[in-house]
Amino acid sequence: MGGTVSRAGRALFSHSSEAPPSTEEVRGGASAVRLPCKATALVLTRRGSMYLDEDDDLAHEFFEQVPARQPGRTRMRRVNVRKLRPQGLVKYRFPRLHVDFPIVLYRD
Repeated sequence: MGGTVSRAGRALFSHSSEAPPSTEEVRGGASAVRLPCKATALVLTRRGSMYLDEDDDLAHEFFEQVPARQPGRTRMRRVNVRKLRPQGLVKYRFPRLHVDFPIVLYRD
C-alpha cells in the first residue's frame, strides 16, 4: 500500500536518522499548519498492474495464436510474463488518502 510523494512533499516530510521533533510547522501563505508527524497522508502514484508487449500494447494479459494438433486449427495460448514489461508507476490524476495513515477527517 505504499505510495510516493512529490519532490516538495519529500523535502517537507523526509525521514532522517536523527530524532524528529514532536511537531513541525509549515508556512503556507498567511496561515500555518501544524503537522504531528513527518509523513504525508497523500498518495500520488501507484504501481501499475498491466504489462506492455513488444508492440507497446497495454493489457492485463496477452494471448497468441498457436497451431493445434489437428490440421487447419489454431488455439489461443497465454503469453509468458517473462516476455512482457511491467507498466511501472502510474500517477493519479488527483491525490488519494493513504489507507494506513492515522488521520481523522472532520467537516464543520
